[in-house]
Amino acid sequence: MKLKYSPKIVILSMTLLWLSPVSTFAVSMDFVKLLDNVVQQQPEQQITKGIEELHSANQSLSDSWISGDVDLIIHHENDAITDNDDYKNWQVGVEFPIWLPEQKNAQKQVAASYGQELSAQQNYLRWLASNNLRKLVWNHQTALIEVEAARSALKKTRSLQHKVQQKFNAGESPKIDLLLAEKAVLKQQNQLVQKQSALTIAQQQFQKWTQTSKPPQNIQERTLPPIPIEQHPEIIKLLATLQISQAVLQKTKSLKQDSPRLFLGAQNDKDRSGENTSLMFEVSIPLGMNPAYSPKIATEKRNVYTQQALLNRAKIQLEQNIFRAQQTLASAKQSIHFSKQQYDISQQALTMSEKAYQLGETNIQNLLLVQQQTAEAKLNYKLVQARSGQAIANLNQISGHILGAQQ
Repeated sequence: MKLKYSPKIVILSMTLLWLSPVSTFAVSMDFVKLLDNVVQQQPEQQITKGIEELHSANQSLSDSWISGDVDLIIHHENDAITDNDDYKNWQVGVEFPIWLPEQKNAQKQVAASYGQELSAQQNYLRWLASNNLRKLVWNHQTALIEVEAARSALKKTRSLQHKVQQKFNAGESPKIDLLLAEKAVLKQQNQLVQKQSALTIAQQQFQKWTQTSKPPQNIQERTLPPIPIEQHPEIIKLLATLQISQAVLQKTKSLKQDSPRLFLGAQNDKDRSGENTSLMFEVSIPLGMNPAYSPKIATEKRNVYTQQALLNRAKIQLEQNIFRAQQTLASAKQSIHFSKQQYDISQQALTMSEKAYQLGETNIQNLLLVQQQTAEAKLNYKLVQARSGQAIANLNQISGHILGAQQ
């Protein structure tokens, strides 16, 4: 693998991402506006602050012409307890390393790579927030569908109970029919309570992340065209991390020869014949024979190899996830047609069973069973429709599309 440093990779990828043709979502704006609230709630925002500090610190270092710590040096000589010639010498000054041109450029690249990681991290977190928001709204929508279905089933069962009660009062139905109808009502009431509890949990999670209790009006997205894998937010983030490793490697290579050290100070000499004060300037140039250089290079190369492997693995995983999401969507769309047919047949069977019960041609158990099957078919049809919408949102998410962004 070549370890050639390419500082323009991430910048080019980000530029292509924002200069691509604009395509809009079918979702409502109140849905898209919730994304900022979700972003603010992300614990990962702390990581962004850390990257900002790294960028600022490395930028300050690259702007400085001093490459390391400044040492204060004080030197004093006095022969009072030896020759006693009244000789005294004072030296005071500072010593510090300075950048070589190659080292200076390498440090600037390190600072620039952290700046690019900051942009990639912010984009990546909005992508993660989009995933969270999509799950929140569709979980809420699914829970709402199940509550409405349970409420509708309860209403239907109560209506049947009322009819059975009338027939029982008229002596046309036995007591067992009324008991079975009442039992079915109790079962539907219990299911409604459970579904309402699930909806309450979904509402609480939605409110926690979005800071609002009002769900958006339209959450149905349209399928967006795939974007190049190199422009995916997760890949851009990993690419930025790889770029940092490459920049640090180049900086380590530039430090094969340590930085020259500069000493600036003043000296005062005093003896019996007089006193003299002078300024001092000293330069220390390393010979570039540091035995620790090779292990440092090997360590930084290993970091580059590791980051490159993570990047390649992520590309493979993303391609597999996108394919699975496409298959899930295709399956969901096919299920809508079959579920609709099952629901239509169930409705016809229910109508026939209700007439047969009124005519005394079937018993209450068969009617309750058909009624339950019809309710389940109706719920399944609604849920399949919701799953299709959620599958579209999931495919857009996995493909790297951020809610409200210009792709």
